[in-house]
Amino acid sequence: MSISVVAVFQTPEIQGEAVAKQAGTKTRLSVTFTKLPPGLHGFHIHKAGDLRGEGCLGACDHLHLGPPCDHGGRPGSTAIRHTGDLGNIELTGKEVHYSYLIPHLKPEDLLGRSLIVHEDEDDLGKGDFPDSKTTGHSGKRIGCAIFGRAMCPVKPTKSNTRKLRR
Repeated sequence: MSISVVAVFQTPEIQGEAVAKQAGTKTRLSVTFTKLPPGLHGFHIHKAGDLRGEGCLGACDHLHLGPPCDHGGRPGSTAIRHTGDLGNIELTGKEVHYSYLIPHLKPEDLLGRSLIVHEDEDDLGKGDFPDSKTTGHSGKRIGCAIFGRAMCPVKPTKSNTRKLRR
């Protein structure tokens, strides 16, 4: 039985969550943001989830589980890409939803790894900057969340539900 994993952003500037579930041989990553700074932001899964000391810098490089390759577009694009390359995100209303179908990845592969929001737009590896082929020239890391095991669903029953008395 496959597990679900979740990463939660809870800062004054960035609020949202991501849930990953198995979808056949792929992983469905469903992301919702309710607060982001204005503009486009690079969005990536990174190798590590160690945010001690250096904060988001301890997340290391973008996650990649295949043979070496350059930075590329989001899942589903024809571009060769790192496993963790998710493209750009932008909040244009009160809430924004993104859904990614990531091949060759199980939700368990995400446990202990981090999800990062970058300050700038990801150029999808097409720019002329020295870091375009590695990070998409997406700037500093402004928000990070660690993937953990999602809570087991609990169905309300008489024994675990009670009325609050005032």
